[in-house]
Amino acid sequence: MEPIDKAGILQRLLGGKPAAGSRKSASGRKAPDGGKAPDAAVVLRKQIAGQLRSIDPAWPDAEQRALEVHVRALLAQELGAGAASDPAFGGLVADVAETIRQHPRFETLAAYLRQQLQQAHK
Repeated sequence: MEPIDKAGILQRLLGGKPAAGSRKSASGRKAPDGGKAPDAAVVLRKQIAGQLRSIDPAWPDAEQRALEVHVRALLAQELGAGAASDPAFGGLVADVAETIRQHPRFETLAAYLRQQLQQAHK
């Protein structure tokens, strides 16, 4: 098993470009109907937006929940959907989220998370 690239995930959350060598990228694969498969980033954004709708922005832990939604989605994309069913996956999500919260640029990300929550409820 390859080590998890926490720095790469952090960079993606903070607005950097997606990892160039992402093993789980959907780009380039064909859809069953013969057309091009949807871009992995578009699928990921739709998945995250759907989960953000279930978080009330007025909740005291809304920002934390939004961060965990993003981290969970990115880790599942990076490690594969099967990893999310592993019992240790929740602990990994918590560890990565805590590492991100300790980053000096977290306030920038927190503002983005609040904005995403507001947009999800429009």
